[in-house]
This record gives sequence, structure tokens and C-alpha cells, in this order.
Amino acid sequence: MPITLGDAFQNWNPSTNLPTSGATVDGGVIAMLEPNMFRNKVMLPGVTYATDVESLMIDNQFAVAFIRKLEKIKVTMCKATDKDAFRVVSTQSDGDFLEIKCNDVLKVAEIVNEPIDKARVSGKTADKVALASESYDEIKELRYLSYLINGGGSPDPTDVGAPASANTAQCTKDNVLDNIIEDRKTLKKAGATPDTLLISEDTDAVFLKYIGNRNYFSTASESEVAALGVEFAGTLFSKKVRVFTSNALGQDNSELVGEEANSSEWDWSNIEYILYDHKTLSIINIARYIGLVDYAAIQHNSTLISILSVCGGRIRNTKKAIAKKYATASVSGGGSADSE
Repeated sequence: MPITLGDAFQNWNPSTNLPTSGATVDGGVIAMLEPNMFRNKVMLPGVTYATDVESLMIDNQFAVAFIRKLEKIKVTMCKATDKDAFRVVSTQSDGDFLEIKCNDVLKVAEIVNEPIDKARVSGKTADKVALASESYDEIKELRYLSYLINGGGSPDPTDVGAPASANTAQCTKDNVLDNIIEDRKTLKKAGATPDTLLISEDTDAVFLKYIGNRNYFSTASESEVAALGVEFAGTLFSKKVRVFTSNALGQDNSELVGEEANSSEWDWSNIEYILYDHKTLSIINIARYIGLVDYAAIQHNSTLISILSVCGGRIRNTKKAIAKKYATASVSGGGSADSE
């Protein structure tokens, strides 16, 4: 006869944590991280950021890479009747070198109370690895986003992240697409090809109210969602710009990365969207390690789950990215601007 929940409690001895009277009770605990703590994964290699620098460094075992940011080749113009019109005059291209270097170490170390030989085949260890990986992936997501927003993924002092949009008025359902169009115009005038739009959940809510008014937006198909993830919302401007919703934008992420609340680097509360050319965001992750380590010398009969990576990144050309931030309007008697 199956043991009921009541039988289980009646036969359980709280003083020894063992079942009494010879009873055997099978039970299980599902380990689950609360989903609302975690940030949407919108940092997709080759889709929302470039990986060519990473490939260069891994293939050649480089510790540091440089991008030579060439100026346009000089072309002179004159009349065919001029004295020296057909005389060859050499032109010289030049440009700046941008340093890209792994500047960050991300690591997770979780202890499993089992010897390493048993831990290798234990289902409990597999669960713990999955949970540790999920937490690691969240912090990696935030750090990759910070390379786009704040810079700092390389020690180069010119690595400062995406410039702010000139427009600081908060988006409403009536102007959100107009704001995106204006910022897109600014980027295109500078020679960029903006193809990626990351929006906050607040902006997504405002954006949805606008979609019915115009037909610039195409919702994601099932195949696109399968390939790019559920955060892929669709495309704008005849599929020229991919739109992703990130719940890391529009709120403070300081505590998640162990910083004090409202840290200037991690408080992204006023960011509504970021529009950029994904090829300008270079991200590298050259040392990835995940494994089980015998930890018995430190803690009896234990195994350490270790996840570690060395990463970095930066924007190559700040003329190819814009972060739309709003300034909270001062209202008599307190309060702030209406976000709808």
C-alpha cells in the first residue's frame, strides 16, 4: 500500500532525521531557481554581437587583439585640364588601433557533499551543475550588456559604451516609434547599419500599444522564435532591424552583481532601448571551464563544481550605437513623467 503524506510525517523522527519503526519513505525535492530573478538572454553570438575578434584570439592563442580602425582612403579631385591632373600622387591611409583584451573573470564554485567518484555519476550533481550554470549565464548576460551600455570590457580608456540619444523625453505610445526612427536616422547618417534593437519591458509595453497604429513592425514567426529565443519580438523597417526584449534594461541590476543599490554602472533604470549595428559590439570569451574538482582536502567527502571564464568586449565605433535614456521630469509636488 502506498505511503500517504500523513504516514510519512507520522513515521518521521525529527530528532534524527530518519524514519522510525522501520518505515521507508521515498521522497524528493526539486531544486529550482526562481525565474523572476533572471534576466532575459538577448546576447546571442553572431546575432546581437560580433565574434570575429574572439575567433582571431582563440585560433591564434592571442592574449590581446587590436582592431585597426581605418580612416577612409583619401581621394583627390581635380579638373582633367589641370597641369598635374594625371600625375600620380600617393595617398596614405591611417587610423587608430583599438585594444580588445579579456578584462573580466566570471566564476562560480558550488560544493556538493559527495565524493568526486560518486559525484561524477550522481543525478544530484547534474542538477547542481545546471543550477550553477543558470546563475553564471545570468551574470554573463549582464556583463555582456554592460560592454554595450557602459564599456569597461577592455582597459582602453576610449572604451566608454554607447552614446546617449539626444532625445531624453520618456517614450509614450504616440512617440516611441518616432524616437526610434530619429535615432536610426542619426546612425545611418554616420554610415552605420543599425540592425539590432534591445528594448526594456516598459518600452515593450508602450511599443505594443503602438503597433496597431502603423505596420512598420512584423511579429516573430515560430521558426524565428525557435532559432533566436522567446525574447525575439520581431522586426522593424522591412525586417532590417531585429527587436529583442530584455528585462535587464529599465531596472537596477546592482544587487545581482554584488554592488550597492543604484550603482552607476549597473543601474539601467532609465534606459528604454539601445539601437546599434551588432557588428560594432565585439565580445570575446577565450577561456571557458566547467568541471568537478575533488574538494575532500578542504571539506570531507565533497566535490567542487567549478565554472570559470575569462571574457571582455567593447564597441568598435561609437557612431554605430545609441542608448535611449530618459530624464525624469520634475513635477510640482513630486512625481515623474507618465510613461504611457
